Amino acid sequence: MLPRRITVFGSSTVYGTADDKVGGFVQRLRLWHEARDSRNRVYNLGIWGEQTSALLQRLASEARARQPHLILIYAGFNDSRRLDAPDGPNATPVDAFADLLHEVLSAARAVAPTVIMTGYPFDESRTQPYPGTNAFYRLEDARRYNHALTGVADSLEVKVIDFFGHFRDADMTPLLAADGLHGNAECHQRLFELTRQFLENEYGAPP
Repeated sequence: MLPRRITVFGSSTVYGTADDKVGGFVQRLRLWHEARDSRNRVYNLGIWGEQTSALLQRLASEARARQPHLILIYAGFNDSRRLDAPDGPNATPVDAFADLLHEVLSAARAVAPTVIMTGYPFDESRTQPYPGTNAFYRLEDARRYNHALTGVADSLEVKVIDFFGHFRDADMTPLLAADGLHGNAECHQRLFELTRQFLENEYGAPP
């Protein structure tokens, strides 16, 4: 049976940035899941721009307050961004990111079963720098941080929804907003469908 209460942690993609039709893949998940049973809940706990260090500080208390049956986590790209120059320092060094993520997943699993998601590819020709900031997002960094993420997940036997792998060979142009980083409404629909498919494969499709 699908978990009744699901909490989703992350940053701008979880929040729903650039989906001007429904409000993001988590909102789509909420509408789908809650329509099936009045007791079902999906809690969107996305904070725009958040890094893994900040997520660690709030995760346990915010999760426990909602008594979830499942925790979904989407993290990493804000840690991977480079500051001030394309070859500047990453916001969080990859080894430090892996250590923080280990703590995040351990804290989450102490509350409820946990699944983590990778980010999806973006258009780095439009993210160097990211509009209006001194941040540079590079696909090479995204791959490194996703590799670190899956390594930590494997070590803890946490399952992964691999958005990056799913879209690896896709033309992302029609799926991205003007900033080149965030998915548009069509992309969020795809993310929702992949998440729903994962949940149905794990727990069985709802009647």
